[in-house]
Amino acid sequence: MNPLSDRPAQPPAQATMPDTSPQPSGSPSTAPLWRHVARGAWITLGAFSLPTVLSPCFRGLLSPRAFALRTLLGGFIYIDMIQPPQQVRFAPAPAPGQEVVALTLGMTPYIAAFYAQVRLANGLCSRAGSPGAQMAAASQRLWHRLCGLMPTRLATAARGYPINFVLARITAQMLAVGAGSLMSACFHHARGARLEPVPRPASMPSLRQRIQANPAAYLACGPAFASSVWLTLRLDRAAARAGGTLPPGLVALLASHVVAACIATALIHPGPLAAHN
Repeated sequence: MNPLSDRPAQPPAQATMPDTSPQPSGSPSTAPLWRHVARGAWITLGAFSLPTVLSPCFRGLLSPRAFALRTLLGGFIYIDMIQPPQQVRFAPAPAPGQEVVALTLGMTPYIAAFYAQVRLANGLCSRAGSPGAQMAAASQRLWHRLCGLMPTRLATAARGYPINFVLARITAQMLAVGAGSLMSACFHHARGARLEPVPRPASMPSLRQRIQANPAAYLACGPAFASSVWLTLRLDRAAARAGGTLPPGLVALLASHVVAACIATALIHPGPLAAHN
């Protein structure tokens, strides 16, 4: 998920060197929109797609309550990935109300994408002979062929990997971040902002420096994502009772809680990083 609206530029807060290179015609350079979309996709991949890929590998090793904490882990990764310095920002920076609107526009597509993904999985892709079922069967066959190239012990475990679910969920995430990034960018352009590149610092701040610069955001992660962890546990139990079938309404509810938690923590602005160098 993408913070999508950038915080006001921090003075030496981002530990960046001032951009002394003159711009033609005296105006700041404009970054292409794809960089805004790419940043959102990168954050989504790191905070949510990676846990989606890895979580099936640990399901059998953890208790249901411990396994549900993957949502909290994704929240911590998300909070860390949205800390400055970022590569691009919208200028002028949004007012608090505008920031909330941009964040909401950017993240709401996740709810619709997850709901649609589960509905398709439970409907179109589960009907024998349908195009969705044929596509799912084809990907499963391809996966089993790839498993045949692995060492025997690894192949045995890999054949039980839910490849279709993982592919569908990551596809939903990427479609959501693409739509959300475009929606938030349109909002920023409508208020007269432009996407600008941010000068990169000579050295990137360490994890300790990022936490010291914005401890409130990291501390807020637990309370913000607490209900999401509880809903994740409910969702896992419901899926186990239904043989892996997920209720679309419960998935949309979980996505809503995660989106709300992401918006709330993204609004906690960092302090100067330079003070911790």
